[in-house]
Amino acid sequence: MPVIRVEVPEGVGSETKKRIREGVKQAVLDTLAPKETKYDYVAVNEVFGVIGDGVPLVTVDLRPGREPERKQALADAIAVILKDELDVAAEDVYVLYRENPAENHYCGGTPLPAWVPADK
Repeated sequence: MPVIRVEVPEGVGSETKKRIREGVKQAVLDTLAPKETKYDYVAVNEVFGVIGDGVPLVTVDLRPGREPERKQALADAIAVILKDELDVAAEDVYVLYRENPAENHYCGGTPLPAWVPADK
């Protein structure tokens, strides 16, 4: 159940933000959390900033347990999406992972269980 915030420069159109959001949601399923479909929260927000100087910033809050390879795959997929949609070079995309214990993640008032891979 990652919560992902993608910060893009001011002036990005609604359709572009929608494509970024949907692309990131699919990238999560393809790389980071293949069994989760309902609880992948992705928001795309406009911020005042300059590409390559703090924008785009992608923050991913999640429960611990993902292997570094999964995180790398998601970061790479997001870089491709932002290249396609905003013509941003991969080196200008900053992805920050913040892992918080499962007991700090609630849905419907209930804490989530620890994350385990889909094949476990």
